[in-house]
Amino acid sequence: MSPIVAGTVGGPSALRSAVAEVQRAVRAAGRGSPDLTGCTLTAFVGDSVDEDTAWLVQLGDSRAYRLRDGLLELLTADHTAAWLGVLNGRYTPQSPQGQSARRRLTRYAGHPQAPEPDVLNVSLRPGDRFLLCTDGVCDEIGDQDMTEALGGIRDPARAVEALLGECAEGDDNATAVLIRVM
Repeated sequence: MSPIVAGTVGGPSALRSAVAEVQRAVRAAGRGSPDLTGCTLTAFVGDSVDEDTAWLVQLGDSRAYRLRDGLLELLTADHTAAWLGVLNGRYTPQSPQGQSARRRLTRYAGHPQAPEPDVLNVSLRPGDRFLLCTDGVCDEIGDQDMTEALGGIRDPARAVEALLGECAEGDDNATAVLIRVM
């Protein structure tokens, strides 16, 4: 998962150009290693022109959530064969087909066809909390537990440590970034 990025934003086309550069860099890094095919990318980019908005940029199955006024919202869609199969009613997430398709990414940084990322403009309000996390976090922690963890934040670093601690027994990598709007 990518780190938080801040700075001047030129809008969606500038973000897509930046992701295209990431695509090229990831493919170049993996040229000599067939086991390195790519990675997910989820970024939160503050807009220095309009301080009341930010941009989310996403490729893969890492996710972005927003907690606002006690309501937890999933803001991104997984770029997996499973997500498409469930969305189109071909199977359920728990079915054998759904389980086998969970790890088949349809878009990711480094993909040979360099698919475009999802780019979403989100409004910001004081008190909003954004969680960017890998599927190793959201697969292990239910929405209710996530809402409670994000809702009681006094120390963001400790909140992330607590979330990651709950994922210690999981079977996937767990990475999380917490953003609190002041």
